[in-house]
Amino acid sequence: MNKIAVVRLSRSLRSGRVVRELTNPAFDVPTTLAESRGRLYTVNARFGIAPSPDNRYDVVRVGR
Repeated sequence: MNKIAVVRLSRSLRSGRVVRELTNPAFDVPTTLAESRGRLYTVNARFGIAPSPDNRYDVVRVGR
C-alpha cells in the first residue's frame, strides 16, 4: 500500500491505534524507519525484483 502508519501506543505499550498515515510518491514498499537529526527516513524495499548489481535502491525522507 506504500504507506507508513503512525501509531499512538498505550501507556502499557500493549495496544495502539493508527492516528495518521504517511504517503509519498517516492515510496516503493517502505520498510525500515530510521531517525537522524530529528528527521525520519525509510528504506524502499525492492520485493519482487531479482537481486542484481544494476538494481537501484534508495532511502526516502519522510515528511518535511
